[in-house]
Amino acid sequence: MASRRSDATVTVAPDSIVGSAAPFGVSVNNQAALKITAFYAGIRIRSENIASFPKYVKRQTEDGLVDDKQHPAYRVINVRPNSYTNKFDFWNVINTWLDGWGNAYAFIEHDGNGDPVALHQIHPTWVSGITIVNGKKWYKVTAMDKDFRWLDGTYSDDNILHFMLVTLDGIKGVNPVIYNALSLGKSLATEKFASEFYERGGNLKAVLETDGHLGDDEFNAFMGHFKKSARNFDTPLLEYGVKYKQLSVNPVAAALIQSETLSIQDVCRIINIPPHMVAELSHATFSNIEHQTIQFVQYSLRPTVKRLEDELERKLFTDSEQEIYSVKFSLDGLLRGDTQARSAYYHNAILDGYMSRNEVRALEGLQHKDGLDDMLYPLNTGVVGKTEPEDPNA
Repeated sequence: MASRRSDATVTVAPDSIVGSAAPFGVSVNNQAALKITAFYAGIRIRSENIASFPKYVKRQTEDGLVDDKQHPAYRVINVRPNSYTNKFDFWNVINTWLDGWGNAYAFIEHDGNGDPVALHQIHPTWVSGITIVNGKKWYKVTAMDKDFRWLDGTYSDDNILHFMLVTLDGIKGVNPVIYNALSLGKSLATEKFASEFYERGGNLKAVLETDGHLGDDEFNAFMGHFKKSARNFDTPLLEYGVKYKQLSVNPVAAALIQSETLSIQDVCRIINIPPHMVAELSHATFSNIEHQTIQFVQYSLRPTVKRLEDELERKLFTDSEQEIYSVKFSLDGLLRGDTQARSAYYHNAILDGYMSRNEVRALEGLQHKDGLDDMLYPLNTGVVGKTEPEDPNA
């Protein structure tokens, strides 16, 4: 049987020193990528949606899962992560880093009893090294902001929340900007070229051509007369056999539009978002937008939410608590913008007997009412193979 060394040490390079070549003559990094409108908008849509989801700490009982608002983890997840950040902004920045840098970190502050009392977000570039020593993960944090120097130090895995996207080693996520530098570089180069092209008045509507040759004196004289006529809105006199040729569509401008569309689609593939959500509607219809939105929840948001849930459950609860406690992000929050769909969902939940009317009122932020805790069920249904006993008083 092969032996395994227990004293092995593995060090992973920090994001701050990871670089990439400059494809297409432009520098590609996270700050530059966020200046691509589709990249910025896509990350914002994903991050703000996840930040808006209701979050719960659930406890397993004999009657099933129940909300537990008394556990210290509930407060740091869903009330106030720390003294300087509200819960929406905390989860928004965590997911922005996760999508933009491939990694997001937060320091878990514990009290004297070992309970979590605060979560402090740590920028990915501040994690200056991740090391595996004797099978245990360690993080070295070096804050680049002087106001957060109190976070500097080396922390064990138990004290750091580490969320990561695609990972090649299970230790650290890859930076999506660096791994897709070629595609994002093309997008940046397209925007740069377009800006320079239009700045120089490159949107040509016509050209001047001649079969002859103009010397310097003739050329300067002709251009002087031509520009003077153009400024005064006169009809220019074309001398020296010069002909005015009209262009219907500028081929360069047309290529720019196509390139920008393809760049948006590339960005959408990288951050896993439907193109219509960043206003790329070239292939959008009413029906496929509806299905793409459903797929956005299923294949884009749900995997990210599961990553967050698993890490929170592993780090905020003790080993014994992990058997009975869980963290849930409710994707039902997406229905809040659709009154008809939300009403239909609640209607079926109440009539099918798996939600009470007071539970629905709680989801809508309404007070409980007496008599609405009873579960309803359809009278015209029953259990297969069983018959209801006859009422002797009937």
